[in-house]
Amino acid sequence: MIRSVLTLRTTPAQVEEILRFYRREQILQVSFDNTRQINSDIAVATDGSGELLVTADWPDKAAYQEWVDHPRRAETAPELGALLADAEVGVGKVYLIDHGVTRS
Repeated sequence: MIRSVLTLRTTPAQVEEILRFYRREQILQVSFDNTRQINSDIAVATDGSGELLVTADWPDKAAYQEWVDHPRRAETAPELGALLADAEVGVGKVYLIDHGVTRS
């Protein structure tokens, strides 16, 4: 299993607008519904810094590539790009999950 991680650093004032966009466009749900994604989330730093973290787990790299290549990403890219114009967008990284634990 792999995990994709994208860091977005923006102003604290811009965070809610980005979250509203993700909710309105159902970015996480569309990705989940149209790929083999296992789960995903978007999180906001609790220190008020304006940093957001978008993560998702995938069964393999090919499953993640399904989302990278999905036309929905291209459809929402212009508006998201405008929202992130003054933000620092980190390079998306993919990590191999070695092991973990969960609470049921």
